[in-house]
Amino acid sequence: MRYVASDIMSRNVICVSKDTDLRDLAKLFLAKGITGAPVLDASGDLCGVISQTDLLYYHLTRDDELTTPSDFYSSVRVEGRPLSTGFQIEDINTATVDEVMTPIVHAVSAKTPVAEIARLMTRRHIHRVIVREGKKVAGIISALDVLRVIGGPSLTHRPAKPKAASRKPGSRRRVTRRAKPARRRRAA
Repeated sequence: MRYVASDIMSRNVICVSKDTDLRDLAKLFLAKGITGAPVLDASGDLCGVISQTDLLYYHLTRDDELTTPSDFYSSVRVEGRPLSTGFQIEDINTATVDEVMTPIVHAVSAKTPVAEIARLMTRRHIHRVIVREGKKVAGIISALDVLRVIGGPSLTHRPAKPKAASRKPGSRRRVTRRAKPARRRRAA
């Protein structure tokens, strides 16, 4: 069977708006266990993609960090008392998704063959592809989704766990023992 995008895509896509604060985005990534998300504009149309890599790049290349040593905190007083140990000032200079996202979206249609998606991901060095219908997000395909298909049926369909036998409260389980097979004696 030849798989296409609609066969393997996740339909419940977590999208973010382009005016989302980066701190909120990082919290969302951690809470949902995801590494990237499609970005939507005010009308709900796909306008970019944001990933952990984009976040890391932003935080590592910011020039607004204090880079020279300072004894400012040793002399600061709050209500006449010195600051307690562990005090920190929160940085309010943060960006939004719109300022950091990748505006280039690698997207496919629902009928795109998985082999073509794998080639696109390899050629572009990307970890996810957006499946879209017009300007709207229909699904998302991760590199793991593609690997499950390429890896074979054992990876795409996990066997269901057998259901435990239900018992009525207070009933006892009947235990039966198997008889041991008789030992054979060797002829001398």
